Amino acid sequence: PSDQALEKMLYLASMNVMKKWTQRYKNWDRVLNQLTIMFEGRLEPYL
Repeated sequence: PSDQALEKMLYLASMNVMKKWTQRYKNWDRVLNQLTIMFEGRLEPYL
């Protein structure tokens, strides 16, 4: 995916999650680490 597509996907996912957010997502650290590896250099400005 392009950088813009990744930004849109993360934005929409975060908006959906925030609607029903009650606690920290299970294994979020693992998910974030994998995304950081997959999209090296593209996520850091947003973290």
